[in-house]
Amino acid sequence: MTNQLISILLFLAFLFLSIHAKKYHIFGDDESAGSFTSDERLLVDVDIYNRPYALPYLLRQLEQFICPCSQCYLDFHLYHVFNTSVENETSQLLNAWVSAMQTSSQSVFASITVQEWTAKSKTDQTNRLRDVTKRASELDVTYLAMFDSMIVLLEPGKLLSTLISKDKPLMTPLLRSTKDMYTSTFYLNDRQPTGYDNYKQIYERKKLGCFLVDGGIKDFYFFNFKYPQIRNVFLNNRSLDQPEQQYAIDVLARQNSIPTYVCNREVYGYIPAQFLEAMYDEDAIHDLYIHMLIEHQLNGPSQTYLPPIERTSLIDIPFSTEKTKFGLDEIYVINLVRRSDRRARLQATFDILNISARFFDAIDGKHTVDQTYLERLNIRLLPNYEDPYNRRPMNYGELGCFFSHYFIWEDMVKNDYKNGALILEDDVRFDAFFKYKLEKILSNRSLDWDIIYLGRKIMRSDEEAYENTIETFLIEPSYSHWTVGYALSLRGARMLLDEKPLQKILPVDEYLPIMYDHHPNQSWKSHFHHRNLKAYAFHPAIITPTHYFGEPNYISDTENTTVLGKEENIDVSQRSKLVSVDVVTKNEKDEL
Repeated sequence: MTNQLISILLFLAFLFLSIHAKKYHIFGDDESAGSFTSDERLLVDVDIYNRPYALPYLLRQLEQFICPCSQCYLDFHLYHVFNTSVENETSQLLNAWVSAMQTSSQSVFASITVQEWTAKSKTDQTNRLRDVTKRASELDVTYLAMFDSMIVLLEPGKLLSTLISKDKPLMTPLLRSTKDMYTSTFYLNDRQPTGYDNYKQIYERKKLGCFLVDGGIKDFYFFNFKYPQIRNVFLNNRSLDQPEQQYAIDVLARQNSIPTYVCNREVYGYIPAQFLEAMYDEDAIHDLYIHMLIEHQLNGPSQTYLPPIERTSLIDIPFSTEKTKFGLDEIYVINLVRRSDRRARLQATFDILNISARFFDAIDGKHTVDQTYLERLNIRLLPNYEDPYNRRPMNYGELGCFFSHYFIWEDMVKNDYKNGALILEDDVRFDAFFKYKLEKILSNRSLDWDIIYLGRKIMRSDEEAYENTIETFLIEPSYSHWTVGYALSLRGARMLLDEKPLQKILPVDEYLPIMYDHHPNQSWKSHFHHRNLKAYAFHPAIITPTHYFGEPNYISDTENTTVLGKEENIDVSQRSKLVSVDVVTKNEKDEL
């Protein structure tokens, strides 16, 4: 009898929990799809900043929206106050697109309107929340999505139905900035000692779901007017009609105890990094937006790249025709022919950055370099060279890498590139302010340089002269590895060639520090006599490799090749011929 009574009580308790689970979130936050009815309406309201470079991407996303309700409306708010060329360009592009959409079969919106704030009279105030809520009330919408023109959405076709399915009174989808910058569409209460840890877990999607925010949301708001409290505060609030008052949405929500949520189970998209120093700097805002676009391509799974963010094709908004080489004669990009994925990624990146670059077919150490190739070039190895970390001779990938750089140095001299060149490898990743910093340095004609590292691996940090900055961004480098990107003068190219390094070859990132006389191995250095390259390095670096050793998507076309002397099916006499040298050296090994 007792067991039966317990079973009945357990059943009743489970029934109660099941009925009220959604209300109290007992089984975790409920993200199940809500029911859509045929009479629901939705308003998408977009604040258009006068930044025409963002419009091609925003407009393409709006073209891909799918309306999950009986009717959807699209409103734009545009600031046209000072009649500047940028304001005029933004207005012309937006209105041209609206006209194209109104005659296009792509549009899912019942109406598209553009409201331009001109501030021609005292009553023409920029009170966006008042105007939007008034419009939402007139249309009697069930849902309202508010965001600005700087965001990027990855799956816009699914966005609206997904947000409705979350069934939250007021929420934001998690939009994130680029790597390690930690800007997003929500913030947590700074008074919480664990606030930052909780923020990072949500931001990095280490825990997934919809999370109640003790702080606020920003830049993207999704209102569900099915909730009476949302209607009362945002649609029936007479205080919003006062033109002199400006209200923040998240502040109103806190004042009225409205729960706000951030949802991150889906990957929604991006928002440019934001920080106080750049808040009113339009050049910095532009650079951070462009950085967001180019970083997107690096987020592909398993050593793949994502295609670039799409631009609208309804109206003609071409990329800028003013491509830069930073005052240099050439920008070389070393790329293996078989790595067409890297070439495509970088070409898209250069289009976005308005950079003119030339792809240089790399010498493939894995498939091109063999004994015949080495004999034809009369290659000789540096005596007693051994990789200081792996304790091995050079491998074929390192030979191919050296040849690729060497042939570019020859090409510079052949073409008499008096203004120098930039040499990049195809796994390069650009800093947000890469262009600004490089332009500032290279425009200084009084700076005397032979080589400038844009990015490098510092091998001996204690020998770096960090405190002695030159022209704000440069220092004199100590022993460094990597050739992911460097600027080289014509004088520097000649110096590198004049030492005839093919007759005493070693990896190129060991050769360069030898030539600016900051290599710790005295024995290796003794074979090179004119070690006076004038070298500088950006600090901090303005480029890095896309992936570091040990990261999930790291792959090296240099390291994963055969070591010299370990080849299969090679004649012993040919092997000894390759490694023979014309100079004699001691057998001791210098510590690095």
